[in-house]
Formats: sequence, structure tokens, C-alpha cells
Amino acid sequence: MGQATQGTYQAGLSAAEVANLAGDHPITKLSSNENPFGPSPKAIEAAQQTLAQTNFYPERDDKKIREALAAFHGNGLSEENFFSANSGVETLALIEEALINPNERAIICPPCFGAYRSSLGNRNALIDMVPLKGDQYEVDVEGLLSAITKDTRLVYLCNPNNPTGTFFGQDILDAVLNALPDHVTLIYDEVYYQFATEFDLPDAQKYVREGRNIVIVHSFSKAYGLAGMRIGYGIGPIDIIKKIRSKKRSFHVNSVSMAAALAAINDKDHLSQTVDNNTVERARLSQALKELGLKTAPSQSNFVMFQCPDTLLAKELTAKLVALGVMVRPAFDLPTHIRATIGKPNENDRLLAALSDILK
Repeated sequence: MGQATQGTYQAGLSAAEVANLAGDHPITKLSSNENPFGPSPKAIEAAQQTLAQTNFYPERDDKKIREALAAFHGNGLSEENFFSANSGVETLALIEEALINPNERAIICPPCFGAYRSSLGNRNALIDMVPLKGDQYEVDVEGLLSAITKDTRLVYLCNPNNPTGTFFGQDILDAVLNALPDHVTLIYDEVYYQFATEFDLPDAQKYVREGRNIVIVHSFSKAYGLAGMRIGYGIGPIDIIKKIRSKKRSFHVNSVSMAAALAAINDKDHLSQTVDNNTVERARLSQALKELGLKTAPSQSNFVMFQCPDTLLAKELTAKLVALGVMVRPAFDLPTHIRATIGKPNENDRLLAALSDILK
């Protein structure tokens, strides 16, 4: 995607691509749920050391990172319960390549991550939609289960959910998984799970140990600050993971990304700094948005979603904000809502100041 033309703003652009829209204002990027502290210093060091050896191919297999992930997560999982990929999006694509054929059906629950639709569309799968319920964006368990047919192969749930930031507990996951027929697999997307510090998310890994039809999706892009490295992974029962891993290419993860991920996963201090800042700033930003008269959704993620004033659509408010140097993005599926990443305190202050100016 190229540079934004004068007077326009498109979601997904980089800070450099919108500089012409911001005038003399410095850019504060709060549009892609990136880590405001950057990568772990240990990850940077590991990547730099590996760069000198990039004339060689990486290891053909990802066993080293799978072993590291098994040791990190524990819970009775082995390296055979994991596979890695180039980003969370490719993680989804590999699952789909293994588990759904063209003209078979998948269920998504909008508002949800836009990549679900595009990735399924690339496989010519048929999509059934069961929207989240109410202003708390709750999973419609009854509606979801009633939408399953003999041709359904995949169900997608994201927790905490993108773009709403909302979340659900063990009771919801139990209700869904306990009623899924054998021909359906749940894709449980929890790439934001580290940020859920004030709510107990479900223990999805127990279903992996039980051999149930579930694949959990994680990413190094968010809490670990490695979005530019494009590395994600999935967790699931061994028989399902074998099917997924059979779809991967040799040398599928580059050596620099793998080294960075291996270092990042063991840097507890960097992760704590990221999560602690997010917890404090999420509460402060949510309260400040409410004081500006903006309705927010409850969040346990590294972003907050809020509703625009009645007079503005999300695309209009994002354009006004970027003109003041602040990048946010319209929420997927919700034309009157904005998703704003939680940054450092000064970055959140810039967002609040810009919103205050606009709302005046």
C-alpha cells in the first residue's frame, strides 16, 4: 500500500505513509496494536548476531522454537503440540489449508478481525456470521451452535476480541467446545492474552491436552514487540498439528525472526514492563475517554474501542486525528467506532488532547 494521498487516510498505513497528512505535527501511531517499547533488547541482540549468518539457510525445521514454546507454556504440552508460522495471519492460513476445503463452511462472530474473512475467502470457503450480542459484545453461544451444519468445518472465536477488546470466561468456552460436533474445529485466537491482567481468561490448553478439536493462535507481534519480524504460532492436539505442519514449506521461518523470538520469550522484564504499562494506561485512557463523553467497550487487550460522537463516522474522526498527528483506526465491522492502541503515557495524552480539540 502506497503513501496516502493528500486529504485521505486509510487504515493499516505506516507513520511514514501518512506524514503528508499531519502537517508539522509529529506522528503518534496508535493504530496497529504495536508494542510502544519496541522489541526486547535481548531479541534485538539475538537478531543482530544472526544477521551475520544470513548467507546460510535457516534450519529446515522449526523444532527448536517448538521445543522452546513447549518449555515456556508447560501444562503437559510437548513440542508436537506446536507449529510456527510467518505471523498470526499465516498461522490462520495454515490451519485453514489443513482443515477446510473450498465450498465448506466456517463461522465467524463479527465484529472480528478482518483477516478471518480475507483468509477464508482466499480458500473459497463459505462464511456464516453470528454477530456478538449487545453493547458488551458477548458471544451468542446458542446462535453459534445453531448455525453449525454438516458442512461446517471451522468456528472462530477471539478472546480478548479484536477490535472490541471484550473478553469471555471459561463458561463460554466450555459451552461452545462441549457442544461442537466432531467435524468442527474451534480456532481460538488469543494473541492478546498477555494483556488480560484483570480477568481470568479460559484455560484453553486443557482442551489441547484432552485432544479436543481446538487450535489456539498466538503471535510475537503484540506483547513481544516483534510485529516486523512476522512470527506467530499455533497450539493444538498432536493429530491436528501434524495435519497443519504437513502444509508448511521447508525453511518457512527465517533465521533472524526465529532467533529474536527465542530470545524474546525468555525476557520476563521486558514483558512485565509492557504489560504493566498497558494495565495502568488502559484504565486511565478508558476513564479519560468517558470523561470526554465517549462510550467505551470494556477491554482486556492492548487497545480500547470507543464510539464516535453522533456527528462523525469513524473514517471521518480518524482523518481528523491524523491531521493532528495521531493515528488510530476504524474498528472492523463497526463504522461508528474507533480502535486505539494503548501507548506510553505521553502517547495516550496526545490522543486525548487531539480528541479534546476535535470535540470542542
